[in-house]
Amino acid sequence: MKRKAKTPKPPQEFSSPDVPTVYCTECGTTLENFCFARAAEDLKAIRKTLAQCKKQGKFSGEFCSKLFIAHPEILDDPQESDDPH
Repeated sequence: MKRKAKTPKPPQEFSSPDVPTVYCTECGTTLENFCFARAAEDLKAIRKTLAQCKKQGKFSGEFCSKLFIAHPEILDDPQESDDPH
């Protein structure tokens, strides 16, 4: 008796498939273990860094990767994701 092959589940998407979210990754290698860093717990400092990146023109994306890593629920609140403070 043959068993039916399991079909893999499609990956869960956090955004609409029509409009993918573009994350800024200008931080480069500092993102590698950011979720384990103590800095990931300080949302105020992350928002301050994001404001500086935007001011200096370094921010390239729609959303800050560090902010998402530290607080993924933030995508549920579009008002908060636009506000770096």
